Parts: sequence; C-alpha cells; structure tokens
Amino acid sequence: MNKRVPAILFILILYLSFCISSYAEEEKLSGYDIIYEAEERYNGDTVITDTTMILIDSRKNKRVRQMKMFRKDFGENNKDEKSLSFFITPEDIKNTAYLSYEYDDENKEDDSWLYLPALKKVKRLASSDKSSSFMGSDFTYTDLKSSKREFWNYKVIKSSDLVDGHDCWVVEGVPKEGKKVKVLKETGYTKVNIWVRKDVFVKVKAKFWIKKGKRIKFYKASNLKKIDNIWTVMERQMITTKKGRVEHSTVMKTDKIVYNEELKDSIFTQQRMKVGM
Repeated sequence: MNKRVPAILFILILYLSFCISSYAEEEKLSGYDIIYEAEERYNGDTVITDTTMILIDSRKNKRVRQMKMFRKDFGENNKDEKSLSFFITPEDIKNTAYLSYEYDDENKEDDSWLYLPALKKVKRLASSDKSSSFMGSDFTYTDLKSSKREFWNYKVIKSSDLVDGHDCWVVEGVPKEGKKVKVLKETGYTKVNIWVRKDVFVKVKAKFWIKKGKRIKFYKASNLKKIDNIWTVMERQMITTKKGRVEHSTVMKTDKIVYNEELKDSIFTQQRMKVGM
C-alpha cells in the first residue's frame, strides 16, 4: 500500500474543512449584514475631493463640470456626516453649492440645502426633492448618501457573482411594509440589487428600479485604489435606461482625494455656501 495516500487524504480533508468553514462563515452574513458592513466601513474622519462630472446624453454629447467636496464626521462616535460641495466650472453654475447633514439615527430626517448664486438664495430641499436629479446628473441627491437601512428588507439573492474578476454577493433590497411611501418619496425606487465585493465590502455595482417612467438605472464603481489604507472608488458611472435604451449617463471621476485633514466646523454652514470657493 502506498504510504503517501493517508497523508494526501489528510491534506484533502483539511482543505475541504477550510472550504466548508469559509462557506459557512459567508452564509452567516444576511443581506442586511452585508449592506451594513459596506456602509459602515471606515472612510476617513474627513475627506476633501476634486471631482470631474461628465454628463452624456443619448447622442453621446458631453458636458463637463468640476466640483470640490468637503466631508466631516460629526455627532456621537462620529456617526453623523456633514458635506459641502461646490461647482467650480462651467461658468453658468460656478459657486452653486450643496450642503448635506446625514444622521445615523434612521428615524431622524436628513437635512440638505442648495445654493443658487444667480438667485442668491439658499433653498432647503424637501423629502420629495431628494429623489430628483442632482444638478442634471443621473445621480439623485439620495444616491449620494448611505441608504436608510432600517427602511429596507435586504436578502442575498446570489451568494457568488463576479464583477471585474472579483467575487461579490448580490443583495436585493425592497422597501419594508409601512415604509414604502416614505422610501418612494425620498428615493423614487421600488427595488434595488446591489453587488458587494467580498474582499473589501465595497458596493461595485447596482441596479435600480424607478417607479416614475418605469426606468431602470445601472451603477458601476471602478478603479478602486487603497489610499491611506482606505479602499476608494475613483470612478462612478450611473446609466438611466427606458425599455432597454440608454437615455442618459453620468460619470464622476475623483481627480484628487485627501483623507483626515483638519476641517473647521464653520465650513459646513449655510453662510459658507454663499461665500463660494
């Protein structure tokens, strides 16, 4: 009898045990757990970014806009976020500003304001405004924030799917009973599928079903880089379709990003919106 057989068999048993153990660990994660980990992973106490936004119509005509964004964690355990974005170019929207307060408390309404320099007026955005387009893009105001997780039922609909060669969970989200009206008002979505990379817990792909106009949007994150030990999406794309045809798309490219640089609280105020860059 070949004496190597028991050794090989032992190694095989260990390997299978490892695979089964890893699979079991994956199976313990619910859809909610996966989304929670994706949205709660560390992304810096403060962030400053320079971003290029490219708007592309159905004929592939492009409009380019430059933005600068500041974000800072606030509140108990730094769970709340405040952000302020300025448009720098083109000239017709220069110094348009968007200010947002996002609260960790699922039952507390987020606050957001838009400043239009032509009117010299700060407008507070109502809940219904948040499902509308962010400055003509395919991203809504809500798309720029984390989801209100407690308002959604999440479940894993596919335990393994490759996106750009990386293994992902596919999680389906539908509004909870009793929250459907609120979710629809704030997001416009009746359902969403989200692909989350297993190795880094980053949302790399999504599909949104929009009630208004029965449109479907497709999101894709690409060019992930590890900057200051933080996995960072350098490019995002959102495509709006109707009956399978592309109506419009938006690409947002991060040109520069700086984490954990000191930012004064006074930056995140309505008064600061009016000052401009």
